[in-house]
Amino acid sequence: MKKTLIISIAIFFLINLAIVSASIGIGVSPSKVYDKMQSKQEKNFTFSIYNTGDITLKAKMSASEEMNNMVTFYPEEITIEPEPEPHRLPAVNGKNVIVTLKAPVTNKIRKITGHIVATAGSGGGSTFGGSGAVASRFELEISPPTHFWEYWTRTQVTIGSIIIALVLGLLTAILIMKKKGLSVGLIKK
Repeated sequence: MKKTLIISIAIFFLINLAIVSASIGIGVSPSKVYDKMQSKQEKNFTFSIYNTGDITLKAKMSASEEMNNMVTFYPEEITIEPEPEPHRLPAVNGKNVIVTLKAPVTNKIRKITGHIVATAGSGGGSTFGGSGAVASRFELEISPPTHFWEYWTRTQVTIGSIIIALVLGLLTAILIMKKKGLSVGLIKK
């Protein structure tokens, strides 16, 4: 009798545990991107992030180390409701994230392979923990600029302009002084 009662209670708890479980799942589309870009070119890519679990998720976007200083995300963090079952694409509750990529300056053809990553945790108000992540492979071929001035950064252009303006100002001052018969020289004592 005691054995039957203990087994019945154990089965009751196991059934209840299965009922209160939750799953976290996150997906990204496209799963792979290949593109060619010119050095210093900026491009936007749209990624669809969707929730394959059964609780609301909060997802944060990031990039792998190879691409970290080249990308920005809008929005960087999103809340996603679960997809209805059966799961299908295009996602019903998925959210779009704009990934802006700015190609670095290079003097030869350069290939960069990295990942755009969506990391998910349970959304606000959920008592369940856990996390998940998904990555989209990103292959990029960057070609060098077609003109030499495209290698210059804004700071280099500003400093170069100031130096040219100072040299032109000095030459103008020397020409004006010569017309007026004045001269500048160093005298030894």
